[in-house]
Amino acid sequence: MGQIDFEFKRERKLGEFVQDFINLLKVINRHLVSVLFRLLLIPICIVVLIGYYLTTQMRFNASFTNVDYFNIGASFVSLGLLILLISMFAFGFTIEYFILLRNRKKIDFSSTDVWQQFRWNISYYLRFFLVMLVVAVLIAIPLIIAVLLAAFIPIVGSFATGIIFSMVGLWFFAAFMLYREGYYDLIDCFGGAFTLLRTKIFEYGIASYIVSFIFQALLSIITIIPFVILFILSYNAIGFGNDFFESAWGRGIATFGSLVIVLLFIIYYMLAVISYGIIYETAKELKFGEDVFERIEKLGGGKDV
Repeated sequence: MGQIDFEFKRERKLGEFVQDFINLLKVINRHLVSVLFRLLLIPICIVVLIGYYLTTQMRFNASFTNVDYFNIGASFVSLGLLILLISMFAFGFTIEYFILLRNRKKIDFSSTDVWQQFRWNISYYLRFFLVMLVVAVLIAIPLIIAVLLAAFIPIVGSFATGIIFSMVGLWFFAAFMLYREGYYDLIDCFGGAFTLLRTKIFEYGIASYIVSFIFQALLSIITIIPFVILFILSYNAIGFGNDFFESAWGRGIATFGSLVIVLLFIIYYMLAVISYGIIYETAKELKFGEDVFERIEKLGGGKDV
């Protein structure tokens, strides 16, 4: 593959974040999807199978025992946890994809390369995830207060809430990247990320939210709205009851629904990582200047990845 015509390390204004994200996505979209979905194909198939199994159990009636209801409930919980787990793996795979893309500036790597990178660095993900949970608990109260205050803002309250969550997500992402690339230890990476982002955190949050909002709207139009229309037509034709889930059409619709949900989660995390990655590289450039971490490495203050 030829050199990618995209500059990761440069200062960007608000509008340039969105434009550069779209420009980069145009170049890598097919490669990104093909590489990551090969890694996630088996878990996605498992989700579809569990979704189909649930359609065979959706016949709630008086003959059901407590054991039957427990099995159905456990299946729903398992499906939700599996979708969450797949989303986390999609997030990690996309991070490794972004690092390979940034370092090589070529799309000459495969699913095997991404998997090897992830496998070698999985300890970073596990340790960071545990610490992130603790940090999330510590910031939960001020975050809830900020969200409640934003909700009272007329008209723009929902947008303000989205921007707040985008800023928090970007902060966690930057903290992990600084830890993953060996520039800070596990505890100091959160403070380092705050220092990196604080001067333009609101602008970065807006940029990230705009990107996610645009693609959430597009994904909704492409997938959710047609699915809802199809479900309503099926409901009117067959009716929502035992007959619906006992029919091949009803089972197909419900199974397809579980597939759509997991694909939406995966695509959302993939797009979030790419947008966060562009912002992260911009923040490093703005704060420290070009190739700062390479200079730190030469001085013995960093870790080669």
